[in-house]
Parts: sequence; C-alpha cells; structure tokens
Amino acid sequence: MGKGNKYRKTLLILNIVSLLVFIFILYCVTKGNCLTAIDEWANTHIVEIQTPSLTTILAFITNLSGLVGNSIFAVFVMLFLSYKKWYKERLFYLLSYSGAVILFGGIKQIVARARPHSDLIEVINYSFPSGHSTLTMTTALLVYFIFVRKLTSSLAKNSLLAVCITWAIFIAFTRVYLNVHWLSDTVAGLTLGIFWVTFMRLYFVGVKTPHRKYV
Repeated sequence: MGKGNKYRKTLLILNIVSLLVFIFILYCVTKGNCLTAIDEWANTHIVEIQTPSLTTILAFITNLSGLVGNSIFAVFVMLFLSYKKWYKERLFYLLSYSGAVILFGGIKQIVARARPHSDLIEVINYSFPSGHSTLTMTTALLVYFIFVRKLTSSLAKNSLLAVCITWAIFIAFTRVYLNVHWLSDTVAGLTLGIFWVTFMRLYFVGVKTPHRKYV
C-alpha cells in the first residue's frame, strides 16, 4: 500500500468512526437516555474542583475560543495562507471552517437541547452540540493538516498533533467545568469537528493543482 493510499485510509477510518460516535450520542440525546446518568454525574461532580480563581481563568479562556475568537483566528490564518500563496489550503480552511459553523448551528436548532443550569456564566442558546468544542476541534485539525506537511521531523509533527488535540479537549473541558454544557455535548462537538474536517480533507487530497506548493 502506497503512502498516499495509507493516508487516505487513515482519514477514512477517522471519518467513519467519528461519525458513528456522533450519531450514537445524537440518538441517545434525542431518543434515549443512555447517557443521562453520565451527564448528570459529570455535572454534579465538576463542582468539586470549581474555585473562584480557576473559574475566572477558564471563563476568560473559553470566551476566546468561541465563534468570534475562532473566526478572528481563521481570518489571520487565511491572510497568512494568501501571503504564502497556498491557495488550495486557504480554500480548504475556508470551506471547512464555514461548513462547521453551519453544521453545529443547524444541529443546535434541530435538537434544541436545554443546557444544564449554571451560576458561573450565562449562555442563552441551545446546548447540543457544543459549538466551542466543534469549532476548536475544527480549527485545531485545520492547523494540523495544513502545517504538518511543512514539517520534516517526526517529533515536530507529533508535537503539533499533540498540542492541537490537547487544546481542543481542554476547551471542551472548560465548557463542562462552567456547567454550560453536558459532557455528551462536548464529546459530540469534538467528534463532529473530526468528522467534518476529515471529510473535507479526503476531498481536498484528491484535488489536483497545477503547482505542488499549493498542496
């Protein structure tokens, strides 16, 4: 199996697994109660680690990683990609990010799941899936897929992947910590981000461009 085929196979497996996990969580949220006990347990016990200072820090960080923060970051990344003339990757970023915004926003309105009660911060829209988790995972994977190809050492590539995934999971944790999402909301958001970006990457891997530096 060639390197290109192995890469596509890995993307496809990630794409299918993340979609199946998301569908399972969606089913449990809308049709069953198989995750209710886990959600309520996490919501109840997270207060054990809450402190005023930690809450202030995490509220500040999570506010930077919402729709506005990720969108501002996306603008700067696309400006950089334009400067480098990496046009294919710029289009990949634009379509993937905007698609993720539409996906999680649409699903929120359809599912219309109520948020858990929070005395820490006020959020008024629906809960499922977590938009912060979706967009942060989307942004993290976009950064990884675009810039990993520019790295040469395995250490640098693995470090970039670890930082990107850790950041996305950390932001998902802040949403549970602040009691503005159920645990299942955040896991669903993470898997939705993985599904969508790997889906788009599978498409763009097959797109031919006249100049290799755009790939």
